[in-house]
Amino acid sequence: MKLKVCGMRSLENAQELIEKVQPDWMGMIFYAKSARYVPEDAKVALAELPVNKVGVFVNSSLEEIKKCIKDFGLTTIQLHGDESVVFTKELKAQTGLEIFKVFAVKESIEWGVLEPYLPVVDYFLFDTFTKAYGGSGQVFDWHLLENYPFEKPFLLSGGLSIEHVADIKKLQNWLPQLAGLDINSKFEIEPALKDVAKIREFKKLVYN
Repeated sequence: MKLKVCGMRSLENAQELIEKVQPDWMGMIFYAKSARYVPEDAKVALAELPVNKVGVFVNSSLEEIKKCIKDFGLTTIQLHGDESVVFTKELKAQTGLEIFKVFAVKESIEWGVLEPYLPVVDYFLFDTFTKAYGGSGQVFDWHLLENYPFEKPFLLSGGLSIEHVADIKKLQNWLPQLAGLDINSKFEIEPALKDVAKIREFKKLVYN
């Protein structure tokens, strides 16, 4: 399984994370209402980081996304809003980058809604529904994934913490499509500042 650490903003914190944890992806949030929002003036510091950088967007325009790709050296786009299949397909065609499409889970999952996205995304990402588009620290009912009908790999997000290690391993055993974990708020000292030692411990427990 792969590891994505989301909600990064501090250059020093990111450098420590890369050195000590070596995540597969590092997420930066470009949604202005988020407490972990990355401002444009951070681009000089963050653009050259030697890691796969995921830009997290909520209903942004193609132009906005493409500008962030250029400014921050993004390798992956995470669509966390209500982006349509047509929009996602066009984004893929214009950028050629890896795309995660997020589906926020309430009390059920409508698989038919996901199906049209299969040809145009690289991973689905399941997160807990929140009006703030993530970062709630809340876990949804993972049993809703038991009937996941696709071969498309997906990432699990939503309040993941060290306390979930045993349950994550169980989930991985009966859902081989679970390709990675996306962690954020449960590993923070404050918004956008991660406890690298805690993340390192989590990675050892889950991935060894």
